[in-house]
Amino acid sequence: MKPEAIQLLSNAGVFGPVVIVPLILQTELHANNQTIGLIAGGFAAAGFISSYIFGRGSDVYGRRNILLVGLFLSGVATLLQAATIVSGGLAVFAGARILMGFCSGMFPAALLAYAYDTKGKMGAFSAWGALGWAFGNYIVTVFVAYEQAYLLCAIILFASFAVALSLPFKTDTRMQVPMFPKALIKRNAPVYASMLIRHTGANMIWVTYPLFLTSIGATPQWIGIIYGVNSVGQFFFMMLLDRYDPSLLVAVGLGSSALTFYSFTLAGSYWEIIPCQVMLAFAWASLYVGSLRYVMDKNKEKATASGLLSSTMSISGIVGPVMGGIAATAFDFKGTIVIATGMSIVALAIFIYDLRRSGEFYRLRLPSRGPR
Repeated sequence: MKPEAIQLLSNAGVFGPVVIVPLILQTELHANNQTIGLIAGGFAAAGFISSYIFGRGSDVYGRRNILLVGLFLSGVATLLQAATIVSGGLAVFAGARILMGFCSGMFPAALLAYAYDTKGKMGAFSAWGALGWAFGNYIVTVFVAYEQAYLLCAIILFASFAVALSLPFKTDTRMQVPMFPKALIKRNAPVYASMLIRHTGANMIWVTYPLFLTSIGATPQWIGIIYGVNSVGQFFFMMLLDRYDPSLLVAVGLGSSALTFYSFTLAGSYWEIIPCQVMLAFAWASLYVGSLRYVMDKNKEKATASGLLSSTMSISGIVGPVMGGIAATAFDFKGTIVIATGMSIVALAIFIYDLRRSGEFYRLRLPSRGPR
């Protein structure tokens, strides 16, 4: 259970503060929607660079050192983020946030590749990351002082580093991977493209989502609970998904994302958002597990392939928040959601078209036998 423990703790430490960052920027540092979007984009840009460099590095140089260094530096960057809240300013906080994006992008591909080599079931393993999100999102909202929440997240990350020190790396193989793996990207292009489009739309929503929840009556504690419903739901859904074909999961995830995003427009109070969060949990669990297994099953360069998937998500995190900040100003939150809904539909159409073109449309059938 050591890899699962690292997955849970690292996700709690890295992503716990997600729910409070927009609140810190707006209420403590007086940032507007566009600035919040730009900072979120900077965080994702740093993650994009880091995920690609260290995903490939995990295949070329081995998983262990990159995993350990990434976890340790993420803890250090989280401590720095806490310090900038106490004494700093908008620019200093933004710089520390971007550094955190780089450090937190270093280790996930190495951890995923290690888990695939030793465990095999990506759905069950990914579920522990979702539970970490839920745990982190909740604990940060119980503190009155934001810097205390960050300090706890740093402690959690150092705990994950301590667990990682005891991991055996008997299957830690090394291989040659081009600096720009063109063939690998081409093999996985349908998933990378679909994830890019859908996740860009999603990030348009998430950049101001806590502010939207506040506008319909949610307190910081309820925001943590609402985020937790999504993450806990992902945990249970992901545990059930390993039996299904990855292509089917990707298609279902894209289609249900469109339905989920549109459902947000129907919510008039924070209570009504909770069923939408359950739908969101199913949509993301299906899309993420399907995409991850798609690229891991097809490639021997597993850390590079999963690192590129993370980089694709990071590109979405660069473009989406910037577009979301602009769209929220021009069209309000619900207008932003309508755009994101359309983007998920486009992503689904592209993915299904590729399945037809490649003769793999049959993979969308439900399995006729029991779990593998």
